[in-house]
Amino acid sequence: MRGEGAELVVGIDPSDLFLCQFQTIKHYNQDPAVHLLPLGVEQLPELKAFDTVFSMGVLYHRRSPIDFLAQLRAQLRKGGELVLETLVIEGDINTVLVPEDRYAKMRNVWYIPSTEALMLWMRRVGFKDIRVVDTDQTSLDEQRRTEWMENESLADFLDPNDPNKTIEGYPAPLRAVIVATA
Repeated sequence: MRGEGAELVVGIDPSDLFLCQFQTIKHYNQDPAVHLLPLGVEQLPELKAFDTVFSMGVLYHRRSPIDFLAQLRAQLRKGGELVLETLVIEGDINTVLVPEDRYAKMRNVWYIPSTEALMLWMRRVGFKDIRVVDTDQTSLDEQRRTEWMENESLADFLDPNDPNKTIEGYPAPLRAVIVATA
């Protein structure tokens, strides 16, 4: 983001691991305009200060996704832009998957809406000019084992007899990028 011209970049993540990773990189690239706060968005006041907020792969991990969207909006100045990347499922405005126990072996997936349902949630919290700019099924090439990542990967999370379903029988991961204005 800084490389693309942002004057100030502030990341937030409550994970100690991500903070340590950030501090390691910051040691080698000491840009005074790039920061990471060890917080979740729910811990931030309503700043209404940012031109752009990115939320990448977080929404489906939130127990209250509509509150989360409102918290993201509260960080944007008037006319600011949210770039939201998240899992979605196919369906209409009322379609939301609520996994019984796990989704793709993840216990912390609470809600996966259709893009239409997600856009409704965004309108309800005050976003405008909501547009889906990309939807694509996560591929085995994109999420795979490598010499640096030897743990389980997407192939282990999908039904071995039907790659269009998770191991639990739910629709395979479909990712959407949605852009909206505060």
